[in-house]
Amino acid sequence: MFKRFAFLFPLIILNVTAVLAQNKGVVTGTVTDQASNHVLPLASVKIKGTTVAIASDEKGKYTISVAPGTYTMLFSLVGYDSVEENVTIKAGETLVIDKALRSGSKQLGEVVIVQQKASREKETALLAEQKKSVEMKQAIGSQEMAKKGASNAATAVTKTAGIVKLESAKNVFVRGLGDRYNSTSLNGLPLPSEDPLYKNISLDFFQSNIIKNINVNKTFSATIYGDNAGANIDIASKELDDRSFFSVYIEGGVNTNAVSVSRFAVADGAFSYFGFLKNGRNSPITDLNQYTFKSGFQTEKALTPINTNFNITGGRKFNVGKGRNTLSLFGVASNMSDYSYRTGFIGQATNTGDYQQAMDVKRYDYRTTQSLLGNVKFRHTKGSVALNSLFIHSDAQFVGNYLGYNKDINDNLGSADAQNSLIVRQQNNSNNLFSNQLLADYKFSRKINANIGAVYSTLRGTEPDRKTNAYAMTSSGSYILSANSPGDNNRFFSILDENDLGAKAEVNYTFNPEANLPVVLTLGGNYRKTDRTFNFTEFDYQQSGLSVDPNNPDAALNQQNLNAGAFKLITLWNNTNLDPMFYIGHRKIAVGYAQLLYPASENLIFQVGLRNENVKQTITWNTNITSTVTDLTTPPSLIDKNYLLPSLNIKYSINDKNAVRFAASETYTMPQFKEMANFLYNDINFNERGNPYLVPSTDYNADLKYDYYLSRKEIISVGAFYKKIQNPIVRMIMNTPGLDYSYVNTKNANVAGAEVELRKTLYTFKRENGNSDLSFGFNASYLYSQEDQTDVTTGLVSATFTNPKGKMQGASPLLINSDLSYSMDNDKSSFLSTLVFNYAYDKVFSVGTTGRENVLEKAVPTLDFINSFGLKKSKLTISLGGRNILDPKFQLTQKSTSNVTGKTTDVLISSYKRGITLFLGLGWHL
Repeated sequence: MFKRFAFLFPLIILNVTAVLAQNKGVVTGTVTDQASNHVLPLASVKIKGTTVAIASDEKGKYTISVAPGTYTMLFSLVGYDSVEENVTIKAGETLVIDKALRSGSKQLGEVVIVQQKASREKETALLAEQKKSVEMKQAIGSQEMAKKGASNAATAVTKTAGIVKLESAKNVFVRGLGDRYNSTSLNGLPLPSEDPLYKNISLDFFQSNIIKNINVNKTFSATIYGDNAGANIDIASKELDDRSFFSVYIEGGVNTNAVSVSRFAVADGAFSYFGFLKNGRNSPITDLNQYTFKSGFQTEKALTPINTNFNITGGRKFNVGKGRNTLSLFGVASNMSDYSYRTGFIGQATNTGDYQQAMDVKRYDYRTTQSLLGNVKFRHTKGSVALNSLFIHSDAQFVGNYLGYNKDINDNLGSADAQNSLIVRQQNNSNNLFSNQLLADYKFSRKINANIGAVYSTLRGTEPDRKTNAYAMTSSGSYILSANSPGDNNRFFSILDENDLGAKAEVNYTFNPEANLPVVLTLGGNYRKTDRTFNFTEFDYQQSGLSVDPNNPDAALNQQNLNAGAFKLITLWNNTNLDPMFYIGHRKIAVGYAQLLYPASENLIFQVGLRNENVKQTITWNTNITSTVTDLTTPPSLIDKNYLLPSLNIKYSINDKNAVRFAASETYTMPQFKEMANFLYNDINFNERGNPYLVPSTDYNADLKYDYYLSRKEIISVGAFYKKIQNPIVRMIMNTPGLDYSYVNTKNANVAGAEVELRKTLYTFKRENGNSDLSFGFNASYLYSQEDQTDVTTGLVSATFTNPKGKMQGASPLLINSDLSYSMDNDKSSFLSTLVFNYAYDKVFSVGTTGRENVLEKAVPTLDFINSFGLKKSKLTISLGGRNILDPKFQLTQKSTSNVTGKTTDVLISSYKRGITLFLGLGWHL
């Protein structure tokens, strides 16, 4: 791929020389407010009759370079009267034109200044930044998040084209590419995942009150880590823009399903309102003959299931010394709790449609998250230094009751006693993420500026005392513990510890800073070191059908019956070994890169980059399946590769409102630790096992996009993309009786698609004391994917695919996001009402093998209705609305062909409804 772009480098060098040789004139100056004399950032300065335009910087300054001649300059800014100035520019001359703008509204100048400083949270400013960028970027700020009812980052990014969050997966899919193909960062620095099953941290953790904006970059450039074929999602955390700020928000709500149950069940010994662990992370068992568990199997009753959301935000800015040096302090603290309940169905079926499991489900979920964000930033005339600290604690727990037929449990009793089975699972996942960032930038001169950053993150996660009971109902109606396998009844303890160190350094050299479109060379490097330890212990109950009352299992599972020999505790080692099983992963990434931004003309801009990335990943493990520790014939999993990754971004501005962008690049996709670690993760309806013989994928990417900027907050965008992936990683059904999953590399995959986006103000109502408008947003994407599914016969996990070709896992052919908003603002109050609609067509949940067809996640429409009413004099905001108000049914299905009738039908694998969430909130700000 690099060779394809190599011919551009000599062409660019020649053109740079030509540009630098041109003898143009320069107009520079400062734009200010006429009444207050404050500088005006983001004021538009344009040469009429040309495509030359620029926005003033944060100090109100602008610089434009044009050929000699006589021109009319236009100065404008929203809320101010536009001003024109006739100028004559001579070759080699620098002309200073300062301009003071007069407010064209009843807003005071100071108020306008504050709005401009906070603009990177605003929809209009982010669209202006997208318009200016050479790369294909999309961004959503806190203003638009509030408008569309996005309470966290996961919901926010699904409002952009081509992104969907599957109900069956924690993290988002971008253009059909799942978690392993994407990357997540905070303020441009990497973040670890809080969950061993995922590469990226859950975006649900990032509540809207800590987010300034979210940048979604679906194309690659040299400044981004190369393990990225879908998108880099970068969250910019909030910092103080005002002189001082303080706000409090409190919200209450209900899930219609959760409040309908008389007894909301929670796990014994696990529930607390804030989710902090009562019994620690470690297993309490030091002797298998001593029943020293700190909690029982009997579930508890939670308090009234009322959802709550509370946050407090504040900060203050201080002048430091002389000049414009400032020190700002900013902090956010929040707590969120959420109850949900669902009833439904889970099943497992053969390729002929015969159920091996068919059970009705009642599941009680409780989740709580606390987050603390602190920002200290020192701004000076040459740059800034900032320290960001983020702490997130998240606790998710559920109790699931599964009643019905289970082949392994029922058939073990014999046909005479084959009645219902009952499985009860109690699970708690608690995670603590602590991330500290140091960011600095410095402007040495008009030509040279640099920025550096460092981050150290620790992740401490645990799944303490996961409990599973499996009961068999006899013909007499009583229950006994399933004796099909000791593992049918078990307690599971796991600990995840991860330390992640990241650093970056970057220098930008501007060859001609006086030019309107300067040539910029960027040189930089990255380093990242990740160390993960995951260990787990499972205690199984070995017995031969112990009689148990499911309403009081602790009456049978206790020290007395252990002493009497009614059951034994054993570990997965199937002996008295109490050593935990584990896998240990290490990854180092060292990077150097160069990127050149070169405007060939006023309309055509090239950005060419080259990134050299060295990746070394090792995984060792010790489990009851295989071991790299005790069995020296089993080698550790090792990936040691060097990647040379070229990238090309081209922007052609047809005029001030129309632009075409093209991008091409090569990237790669690493298998994740859990995908390669050879241990078995057990769930109720599936098991998952890693494959240590996976190899990285190589990705070739091409994008083409046309943007038509109707106004400062309106756009029509149409794009197309293509990706060719060599050695894609596929989640597939193993050749086992149940739904057991693993991962293999297939030969190749092709992904192509189209995207369209529209943001339009339908009508504006102008009044003497304020305005109101009705706006519409729409984006949609069509996706075609085809993956080679040639049988895999080598390695630890083999795969005999049912079909020779098929769609990629998670690739939805059609995604639609739409919103309709009405907003009103006057001297006394404000009002915002938004209706948000999302739709995702059928997509592959897992790829079928050995005669079984793919498991599909069926199409789902969702609808949210969000309202906000503000009283300016009392500084109060009232929010109310509903989420998931259509309450659709979420389903997994699998096609099967009956041996009897020969007909093909959809067999239900999973089905449930989430319920409607209603909320009412009150906010106060100073």
